[in-house]
Amino acid sequence: MQIARFTVSLLVMFSLVTVIAPAQAQTAERPFILPVAGEASADTWLFGQAYGNTTGAFNFGTQWYSAGQGLHFGIDLPMPCGTPLVAVADGTVAFVDNLSFGAGPHNLLITHEGYGLVSLYGHLRGPADVFQGQPVTQGQIVGYSGDADSTCDSRPHLHYEVRALNYRTAYNPIAYIDANWHILASIGGYSYPLFQGDMNNARRWMSLEDQPDTAFGGVRLNDYALAWPLPNELRAPTHPRLATTVEPLDANAAWTARQLGFDRCCWQHWWDATDPDRLYVIDGAENQRAAVFAWSASAGTITDMIGEAPPAVTSPDGTHQVFNNGGAIVIRRIADGAEFTPQTQGATPGISPDNTQIVWTVRGGVSVPGQPDPNGTVTVSALDGSDAQRVLSAPGASAVWLDDHRLLIFLPGDGRLLTLDVYDTRDDSRFTLGTWRNTRGVSIAPGGGRLMFMLTWQEDPAASGIWAIETMPGAQPAKMPWFGGWRWRDADSVYYLPFDPSSATHTLAYYHLLTGENRMLTTTDQAPFTIMNGDWHVSADGQRIAFMNAVDRNLWLLETTPAIGGSEATP
Repeated sequence: MQIARFTVSLLVMFSLVTVIAPAQAQTAERPFILPVAGEASADTWLFGQAYGNTTGAFNFGTQWYSAGQGLHFGIDLPMPCGTPLVAVADGTVAFVDNLSFGAGPHNLLITHEGYGLVSLYGHLRGPADVFQGQPVTQGQIVGYSGDADSTCDSRPHLHYEVRALNYRTAYNPIAYIDANWHILASIGGYSYPLFQGDMNNARRWMSLEDQPDTAFGGVRLNDYALAWPLPNELRAPTHPRLATTVEPLDANAAWTARQLGFDRCCWQHWWDATDPDRLYVIDGAENQRAAVFAWSASAGTITDMIGEAPPAVTSPDGTHQVFNNGGAIVIRRIADGAEFTPQTQGATPGISPDNTQIVWTVRGGVSVPGQPDPNGTVTVSALDGSDAQRVLSAPGASAVWLDDHRLLIFLPGDGRLLTLDVYDTRDDSRFTLGTWRNTRGVSIAPGGGRLMFMLTWQEDPAASGIWAIETMPGAQPAKMPWFGGWRWRDADSVYYLPFDPSSATHTLAYYHLLTGENRMLTTTDQAPFTIMNGDWHVSADGQRIAFMNAVDRNLWLLETTPAIGGSEATP
């Protein structure tokens, strides 16, 4: 009954409201500078993990963050060992290498008396080049970044915290550091999405700014009974979008921005696999069970309530659902309700695009960054679990579908190496696409014919950036002539957000991998927008982009056609 009342309330409100004026951006002064010297780039440093209710903290809260209420009580900025670190503000050195605060192998704490705050720099390469009681000035080099595992090959990054003078409370550093955080986050973080949704309070703690203070020793805040995304151990392999025919991008098309949601709806959203007008969202009233709703993007209204959140895991075309009931797997065909119960040892399988096969990975333990990877055993079978065949078993191995019969296999190695193999279920053939160091953000084009990924901190700085490769034997990777966060438009082209940390707004660009066409679609003067959390999604026809707007924290659309329902505006 609560869901029904909530649905009626939303439908009534949306029928009465077409445009709500965006709220003004925050204007509170942020007195700190970034704790790292130099501009962000693929060869220097990037955004890694936010503060607070992150997906990483949700999954590793017991192992790493139990003292801090299960939250990530700082920000992580990945960078090569030896990167200079600077004082964020004037202050006095409080401690050097006091590991009672954690964040080893070396740390540094600076008291900023003028603000009543303390900075903690964690995972330094060696003892900081300052001494206890020494005054420091804003911008002064105070140490050099290191690795939490003392290797410089495992997970080199800076862990930075802002604490109260009594050290017992941690605050969100983003509230104090003057930086364009939504631009930094648009390059992608350690995990996706950035924040963990509580299906019993779906709008809480879902943005970079909206995060609680951490009381060390307090009760855990994110021990969610119902969460989305699912916990790591229950997540199904991700899959690329279906290979659909997309109309060519009109060179003269104008892009417009249009508000779709209101009252901070809807943080978690995704497009239908085949219907470019249908958008799914998770939303709910405060402290009540959330639900999954379907919207018409053109009309700007809710059309259906799909059911209670969290949503079911679905096949690439949305015709099958996968349920993991305490390790018992059920696959349901929506059209006729037929059910299959494959035996996957409790692992959630991923369904092939043609709905004939499944793949799953059984891990020999919990995968914790910084520790040796447990063995991953990859198995494929028919949809009902018959004809099961082990593909491989190796440390850290996992696999996702490329297309109807091919798998992309991930094989992590020492020294931040990643090998990508392609396996064909028809004849058990397998070949290696390549091995790369410091790889992040691997994404598969619709239809599985290409990959795109980022390489950071390469020996040759010119090699750092975005690369693409066809998933064919002998294919050679090609570096993209741009850098930024991207999403596939179709099998041959992408939209991307040019990375400019000096700007407070995003711009949208287009790149075609076959022709090399590379052009800007918006400017900061025409249809300016700022995407929250680096989270944006392209519709099946490539004509619309859904995102949460950083100005008013509502769901908006970028689109190449005039809006049918609602008014055009500037977010």
